[in-house]
Amino acid sequence: MLYVFVALCALACSFLVGRYFAAKTRLVEQTIDDTITRRLAASPVMLELGRITEENGVLRNLLIDIVENEASLSKSAQMTEEERVRATNARTARRRELFGEALLALKRPGVISSSDNLKIITGGVSKEI
Repeated sequence: MLYVFVALCALACSFLVGRYFAAKTRLVEQTIDDTITRRLAASPVMLELGRITEENGVLRNLLIDIVENEASLSKSAQMTEEERVRATNARTARRRELFGEALLALKRPGVISSSDNLKIITGGVSKEI
């Protein structure tokens, strides 16, 4: 009976020691992860990645708006001529707004693009931007 008691005590001790080292390992891993996160948060690469991610979202939303605008007139086939003309004029006005937003997004400082030589044709007159 004494051997069973000693064996159970050894088993309990080994279990507790194993849990202690596992907890210590988790604590060290968490400390390492926190240190890496803190160092990367201030790194110029992460700041640039954040800026690029934001610009990507802006351009993605702009592209979605352009696609929705182009598909807006084809959704409703049962229209009178007056409604069709009004919808076409609204779509053209929205297209101009979206084009202006796209130019603004491309000309934003820090965005590397070939927008330095963009030309807009309005009313048959070409203007350099």
